[in-house]
Formats: sequence, structure tokens, C-alpha cells
Amino acid sequence: MPEEQHYFTGSDIIMVNNDFQCVDIYQQPSLQHPLLTNHKIQLYPTFAKNIMQNRSSYGKSMVKCPEGKVPIYNKTGRHQIITNSSSKLQIDDFQQYSQSAHGYHTVSLDTTQNTIFHGAHAAISGYGLSIEANHHSISSIWIESGPPTELNSIKVGVGADGYKKTGCYNYRCPGFVQVNHDKEYALGSLVTPLNSIGSTEKVASFIKIKQDRSTGHWWLIIQLEPIYVGYWPKELFNHLSRGASSIRFAGQTYSPPNKDSHPMGSGRLPKEKFRNSAFMAILEIIDSEYNEVAVKDRDMKSYTDTHSECYDLAYNGYQ
Repeated sequence: MPEEQHYFTGSDIIMVNNDFQCVDIYQQPSLQHPLLTNHKIQLYPTFAKNIMQNRSSYGKSMVKCPEGKVPIYNKTGRHQIITNSSSKLQIDDFQQYSQSAHGYHTVSLDTTQNTIFHGAHAAISGYGLSIEANHHSISSIWIESGPPTELNSIKVGVGADGYKKTGCYNYRCPGFVQVNHDKEYALGSLVTPLNSIGSTEKVASFIKIKQDRSTGHWWLIIQLEPIYVGYWPKELFNHLSRGASSIRFAGQTYSPPNKDSHPMGSGRLPKEKFRNSAFMAILEIIDSEYNEVAVKDRDMKSYTDTHSECYDLAYNGYQ
């Protein structure tokens, strides 16, 4: 999805255009969601800066949709910017994303404060994992609110997916409103180059999810000179519309029953450190006052649902 933010640490990172169709912005599939019948599209967040400069840069792209149209990804690919979200109309579908659900394995760094959050940011590394059909492996930011039986969630990140029935991703999740018309910057775009084991030169995708104070919509932002990809309207959620109760920086894999689990991150454990292990960096949360601040060690806790020789997470403070 998702994941805040964003994108890249170097100018040599690009989003690869693959299998998009250009759709009238007012006819995009998300607007068929029953909760968005009378939705008015917000073209930019109210917190956006240098909007005209951002818009003019689109004209340099050779892979943009015509004015008034947005790119919709219509073919499954791997190593994508992947997002998913759940609303009050999708509760049953998203029970499978529970950290205790069969076939899923999760490691995460979670907030512990009893407060409201309005977003998060991270630089997330991507690796070229080989993933079988019906499996996935994703590194992402999770924005969550609500009790387990009514959990609202947005997850955005970089991952590999052998896609078929692993869940609801990208535009298969109803409700995300795309406003950017570059095919390079759309849900499902492929990220290149990918990192390699042993290299000392690493690249990462910068991902931010931020709630608009005025409208309540949750915006997906990528790259350092921000690209406003689109947003999840507040109407989709019965809890996240007011803000999030927790933020998680997570790695997650899924494999069907009776199948071996796939690698997470780079496929190497954190004890192998930066040269081999996948990473998230520049972790920030957007607090109750809409300030973007670095995570604090005392306010975070690690979570893992399996043996540390299978999947693990190392957190050594802000790095």
C-alpha cells in the first residue's frame, strides 16, 4: 500500500511504470464505494506546500496520464509499493490480518502511548525476494484504531507478493482516492533498483501516511520532495476518522496452510546487520498536535510472534 513518505533516498531510485490504465479521476473505482456516494475529491492536502511547483514537475514525466485522469494498476506485480486498508464495511475480510491469524508471521516496533496519532513516516528498504503464488512478504507502516472486532487499519509499504488470494491490496481495497496522475507514483508501482545482500550502498523508499487536520482524510505521500499520491477518505472509517490509537513499523509474511513460510525483509536476520539485513530508518510519528517527531525509545516496544531464528527485529533507538 501505503507506506507513509516518502520515497527515495537517492535520485537513482525510480518507480517503474507497469500495466496501468488511465481512468477519469471522477470515474475511478474507489468512488463506487457506498460510503463515498457524495464524496468531493480533495486534489491536495491542506498541509501541502509548493503545490504549483509539485504539479509542474509532472509535465516532465513521459509516463503520466492526461490531465483529469489517474493511473490504476490492473496487473499483479512483485516488489511493489503495497497498501491495504480496512473500513467498517470490510471487518470480516480483515480478520485474516490479525497478528495471530494462521499462516501470518509478524515482527514489529509498536507505540505504547495512550494518545492519538495522526500518521507516521519511515524509509523502507526493498529486496528482490522470490515469492510463490498465494504468499506475500511486506515491510510496512501500520496505522490502526478500534477494538479487535472493529479494527480499522491502513498498511503501506514495500513488498513482494506472489498474489492471488493473499488479501486486499492496492486498488482491490475499495476507497483509496488517487489524485496523482504520474504512473511512476501510483499504488502497485514497481520499485527499482532493489538492494542486494552484502552491498554497503543501500536505497530505501520514503513513505508517509498523514491525516489532514481539516478534512480528516489519510494521505499517502512519497519521496522527499513530496508526491501526494492520494488518500483514504475519513468516511471509510468508524475509528480512524478521529485519528489512530497505535502505530506499528512492521514486517509480515503470509503463507497458506501446510506451506513453508517465506523470507521476510531481505531474508537475513538483524544480527547480520546493515550489510545483509533489511531495515527501516528515520522512524517518525505524527503526534496528537500534528507534529512530525522522531520516535522515542521509551515509547516503543518490540513484538514478534515466532522464534527469533525464524524472524526477528532489532531496535537500537533512532538511527
